[in-house]
Amino acid sequence: MDILKLNSNRKRILILGCGFAGLSFTKHFRDKSCEILVIDKHNYFTFQPLLYQVATGGLEPDSVAYPIRKLFSGINPVSFRMAEAYSVDLEKKLLITSIGELPYDVLIIATGSTTNYFNLPGIEEFALPMKTLPQSLDLRSFILQSFEKALLAESPDEKLPYLNFVIAGGGPTGIEIAGALAEFKHVLPGDYPELDFSLMRIAIVEASGEILGSMSEESRLSASRQLTEIGVELILNSKIASYDGNVISLVEGNKINSKCLIWTAGVKANPLNGLSNDAYTLAGKIKTDEFNRVIGCEDVYALGDVCQIYRSDSEIRYPMLAPVAIQQGKNLARNLMSNIRDEWKAFEYKDRGTMATIGRSKAVADLGRYKLKGFLAWLAWLFIHLILLVGYRNRIVVLINWMWNYFSYDRAIRLIIRPFIPKKNE
Repeated sequence: MDILKLNSNRKRILILGCGFAGLSFTKHFRDKSCEILVIDKHNYFTFQPLLYQVATGGLEPDSVAYPIRKLFSGINPVSFRMAEAYSVDLEKKLLITSIGELPYDVLIIATGSTTNYFNLPGIEEFALPMKTLPQSLDLRSFILQSFEKALLAESPDEKLPYLNFVIAGGGPTGIEIAGALAEFKHVLPGDYPELDFSLMRIAIVEASGEILGSMSEESRLSASRQLTEIGVELILNSKIASYDGNVISLVEGNKINSKCLIWTAGVKANPLNGLSNDAYTLAGKIKTDEFNRVIGCEDVYALGDVCQIYRSDSEIRYPMLAPVAIQQGKNLARNLMSNIRDEWKAFEYKDRGTMATIGRSKAVADLGRYKLKGFLAWLAWLFIHLILLVGYRNRIVVLINWMWNYFSYDRAIRLIIRPFIPKKNE
């Protein structure tokens, strides 16, 4: 495929971003009269729900990533190029990238989301995000480095900042990383017999009055109890005002001495330059209609976290979750395979449930009218995530790792491959 020229015999669908939405569209689109060109700045697909396990030594990086080229191997006519997109020229139908100006007939923007630091002083500079695979590896190194530095500190007061782990945000990612860190109290004493792990503190700072705000009250209360049982402190109705790499300042004036602030407090859309200001919401999302067509643009669509659907001038709010992106990709693929616009189906999210794991045999799950907690919810969480993983090898490797972790109470991948020094995050 000559990516710099259009094929006169085939319509080109250019997909920007190979996350859950872009992958779902490509897998479900079956029209051989079209060619698909996928652009992504990485050459791998990341299964983001399990990044926290990479960050805490439970899984290897290649267990949650999969080569994009291998995903599309043998699927004709699908091509992939690794490139970074800069902007779009809507009039000329060109995507401006690091490898040239790419023409398209149909453009699908599926750039996902990025970490939202809310312009708080010091947060972007010193806090540790966990949105990408490299960031998870950096976090793993930094956590293990903290124990190494605590070991070198002479007094308990000097050790405490290295053993205080603070998580900003009480959503699923926040409680999952907190639960994984709590298991370190059982895993690491053998590695660091000189350290007193009773000094280790894990705290979640949540702006609202409860964690897991999108889940049922029963699940929220159960998760709070399970976190408290494993020693996680919940600081509710509180916001972080600033962080200087040593001290976390809360809005009410309290301060926490900590070298490690893990930021899971929010995400924002990852937009594309070239669209008009009217195409964006105040939150930076791309406005689309109920068919995921970008409002005011011809042959341009947006999927997943980057889009905000409007129906009859009213916002339809969907959670920024993988199932929403997957369903939007599938629905758009079916619509574009139909040449009759009147047969297009408006997107309707089918909520099949929400779940979050807290640690070993601990989890909560809202599955319709069924509310699960504890061991049963944990098994359901394991099963669902194994099914959603891309690649049979990844599923087998992850299952073996989980079985080993469960029976040995161990997280074997405690490796500092590349020492990490906090600096301004990209």
